[in-house]
Amino acid sequence: MNHKQNQIYNCIFLSRKNSFFIFTFLFFSIITTSSILAKTISVCSHCTVKSVKAAINLTQNGDTILVKVGIYKEGFLPITKSISIIGEAGVVIDGLKEKHVFGIYSNGVRLQNLKIIGSGISDLTEFAGVYAEKVKNCHFENLELEDNVYGFYLAETTNCTLKNNVSIGNAKNEVLGGNGIHLWSASHNKIIGNKLKKHRDGIYLEFSENLEIEGNESKENIRYGMHFMFSSHNQFNRNVFKNNSAGVAVMYSKDIFMEANEFLDNWGESSNGILLKDIADSTLSKNRFEGNTIAVFADGISNIKFQKNDFINNGWGIKILGNTDYNRIIDNNFIKNVFDISTNTKSTTNEFINNYWDHYEGYDLDKDHFGDIPHKTIHFFGYWIAVYPFLMVLYESPVVLFLQGIEKAFPIVTPIEFEDQHPRMKERI
Repeated sequence: MNHKQNQIYNCIFLSRKNSFFIFTFLFFSIITTSSILAKTISVCSHCTVKSVKAAINLTQNGDTILVKVGIYKEGFLPITKSISIIGEAGVVIDGLKEKHVFGIYSNGVRLQNLKIIGSGISDLTEFAGVYAEKVKNCHFENLELEDNVYGFYLAETTNCTLKNNVSIGNAKNEVLGGNGIHLWSASHNKIIGNKLKKHRDGIYLEFSENLEIEGNESKENIRYGMHFMFSSHNQFNRNVFKNNSAGVAVMYSKDIFMEANEFLDNWGESSNGILLKDIADSTLSKNRFEGNTIAVFADGISNIKFQKNDFINNGWGIKILGNTDYNRIIDNNFIKNVFDISTNTKSTTNEFINNYWDHYEGYDLDKDHFGDIPHKTIHFFGYWIAVYPFLMVLYESPVVLFLQGIEKAFPIVTPIEFEDQHPRMKERI
C-alpha cells in the first residue's frame, strides 16, 4: 500500500470510528436524559398536588405518582400515558359511582398499593375498579378492590400481570353482579395470588389464551369460582375454589392443564367442583375434590387424562355422560363418596386404570398391591339415579339396600360394565 492509499484508508477508518462514537454518545445521552426527565409527583392534602387526577394531568411517559395516605374522591380516572401510580398504606381512591375508577388506555401502566372503591353501576356498561383496553405490559399489584361491579376488566390485553390483589364484590344476583377478574380476548396474561369473593364469577375468561393462573383463592361467589369459554392453551395450578355455587366451568376449549388445585365445599342442588363441557386434549392432575355435590361433571369431553387426583366425601366423584369418549382415569383416590362414578349410558370407551376405591371388596392373593378381580365402578342404583334423578329419594331405603344385596350375589344385575381391571388395594399417598 502506497502513502496516498494509506492516507485514504486512515481517513475512512477515522470517519467510521467517529460515527460509531457519535452514535453511541447520542444513544446513551437519550437514555440518560429520559431517566433524568422522569419525575415523581407526590399527592397529599398538604402537597402542591392534592388530587390523583391533577397529578395524572401533570405526568409524562415514565413518571411516577406517589400517593400519600388519605381518601381521594376522584371519580373516573382515565390514564393515557405510561405511568406508575403507587400508594402508601391507607390510600383509598373513590370512583364516586361514576364510571370505571381507573381506565387504562396506554401500555406499561402500573398500579400498586391502592384501595379502589366505588365503580359506576349500569345495565349497559361493565364498569370496573380497574378497566384496561387494548394495552400491553400493564401491572396491577397489591390492590384492594371493594364495592365495584367488576373488579378487573381486561379487554384485548397482552403481557399484563394481576398479582396479590383482593377484590370483594357487591353482587346481589347473576344479572346485576360482575366478575372479580374478567378477561376478554386477552393473551399471555398472568393472574397470580389474587383473592376474589362475592362476585358473579370470581374469574371469567373468554377467547383468552396462553394464560398463567396460579395461587388464587376464589370463594363465596354467586355462580362460579372460575368460568372460562372458548379459551384454549391455558393452565391453572394451585388455586382454591371454595364454597361457590359451583367451583369451575371449563367450556368449549382444548389443551387445558389443571394441576394441584382444590375444589372444596361447592355444594348445592346441582353444584360441581368442576364442569367440563366440550373440551379435549387436557389434563387434570393432583387436584383435590372434597365436599362437592358433584366433584367432576363431564359432558362431551374427549382425550382427557384424570391422574393422581383425590375425590373425597363428594356426592358424586365423576359423573360421566354418554357423549364422553376416550378419557383415561388413572391412579386416583376415591374415598367416602356417595357414588364414585355415575353415568347415563351402558357402554363406554373411557378407561379406569389402577385407581383406589374404598368400596372395593376384592382381595390381593399375589401381594402385588393390586386387586385380583376387577372393581365395578358403577352400581345399578348409581346408574338409575343418573337416568332418573328423582329416584335419589330412595337412597338407602330398604328396597334399595335389598337390591344392592342381590347385586353382590348376582353381579349380572348391574346394568353396565365400567370396570377398573387392577384397582389399588391402598390409597395413593
